[in-house]
Amino acid sequence: MDETDNKILAILRENSRTSNIEISKRVGLTEGAVRSRIKKLTEDGIIKKFTIKIAEQSAINAVVLLKAKKETKKMMEDVSALGIHQDAYEISGEFDGCIILFASSMEKLDEKIDRIRNLPSVSNTQTFISFRHY
Repeated sequence: MDETDNKILAILRENSRTSNIEISKRVGLTEGAVRSRIKKLTEDGIIKKFTIKIAEQSAINAVVLLKAKKETKKMMEDVSALGIHQDAYEISGEFDGCIILFASSMEKLDEKIDRIRNLPSVSNTQTFISFRHY
């Protein structure tokens, strides 16, 4: 990765739908060169996925801390297999894992948390609901 790759990543973080043509103008490369760099960044695992950011009033955001019954890796695999989280991390400290959830309502959030709590590999959860994003 070089400075140009970092500029491309910054532009995509700002808006993942920015066209290759717009990116090429902003970084001083051809559209084909930008396309090639993005492809390589994706193949190398630097770019994991392209995503959207939902307006605050359209979603409830929550951080859920998880404790494993036994194996942390097994718990995180089980949680990931549900496919309901925005992001997931194995962490150190009192809890073993942390996931980020988005939901359109408190009821939908509660359903997601219940699905996680029902996993045999999860012993406990603690949920923090976001009031505002900065």
